[in-house]
Amino acid sequence: MMVVMLLMLVLSLFEQNMSFSSPLNSEGLALLRFKQRVVSDPFSALSNWKEIDGEIDPCSWFGVECSDEKVVILNLKDLCLVGNLGPEFGKLENLKSIILRNNSFSGSIPQEIGELKELELLDLGFNNFSGPFPSDFGNNLSLTTPLLDNNEFLGNLAPEIYEVKMLSEFQVDENRLTDAATIPSCKTSGFPCQSKWRAAVFL
Repeated sequence: MMVVMLLMLVLSLFEQNMSFSSPLNSEGLALLRFKQRVVSDPFSALSNWKEIDGEIDPCSWFGVECSDEKVVILNLKDLCLVGNLGPEFGKLENLKSIILRNNSFSGSIPQEIGELKELELLDLGFNNFSGPFPSDFGNNLSLTTPLLDNNEFLGNLAPEIYEVKMLSEFQVDENRLTDAATIPSCKTSGFPCQSKWRAAVFL
């Protein structure tokens, strides 16, 4: 009887370990670490980012899109989130798009984001990021659309990074007039338009 109970316990622990190590759980844990770095969420956009009955399913979370049970898009633009980014982004190795435009993230951009080999779109415009700028971004051949405008990067930019920055500013200029007329900026700590466009954000 004792042997049977021990065998059942071992099998149970094995199943839990397999579940914990699945891609979605690993990516979900990375996103939860990112959420911990968000110190202000005025629209409660991340309210459903949580573990439910022991299960972590990031594909059901606001702003997260998946393909083949892998997190491929993180879109949290225009939410006035305040916080910083950390190395947990390196665990989201299947990301193709990171869109954090028009929030109030600060600090440096993690080196790990520049190492994401599947990343095609990186939109960090209209935040409060400062430098130094990660050097690996210039070597990321998959990154075709970097939007980095309206931040305060410090230090000398390598030539390839300078080209990325210039491309970013050029791309943003094409849409700046339209966006400026419709979306209030979140770069400051106050959010005077919060009540007016809370519903619009979640349409």
